[in-house]
Amino acid sequence: MEQMMEFMKGLDWSPLLISLKTGVVATILSFFGGIYAARQVVKAGPKTKAVMDGILTLPMVLPPTVAGFFLLLIFSLRRPLYGNVGIKVIQSWLGCILAATVIAFPLMYRNARAAFEQVDANLVYAARTLGMSEIKIFWKVVIPSAGPGILSGTILTFARA
Repeated sequence: MEQMMEFMKGLDWSPLLISLKTGVVATILSFFGGIYAARQVVKAGPKTKAVMDGILTLPMVLPPTVAGFFLLLIFSLRRPLYGNVGIKVIQSWLGCILAATVIAFPLMYRNARAAFEQVDANLVYAARTLGMSEIKIFWKVVIPSAGPGILSGTILTFARA
């Protein structure tokens, strides 16, 4: 037991801590972005819904190396987009968060969208007849009804990030 404690003290815990911090931040970003995107897509028309769904789930079907290559192309320091801004994304913690968020976002989006589509429309209609605003309906009726789907999406997002 004493040898095990000595071994544990000698380990470098920084990679684990960086991974946990990155996962938490990427999950928070994907959580709010995924809920917002899912809500907008659910309210959109069928053609817009199909196009947006394809774009938002693209990182999920691309191999991670291809997604990483596209991120490198977009955020390279040689791109005119970042000429004089001075924000370094490549090989930084910000880049790590960005990559984890891009890869994990589709999982949150798909689960939130499915959960929003399963919400009973009669609950929303009843809330409207009671005079609730759309924002209040969203936070007091839709989110609690879609809670299990959103929770599963959050867990999957954290696991992927």
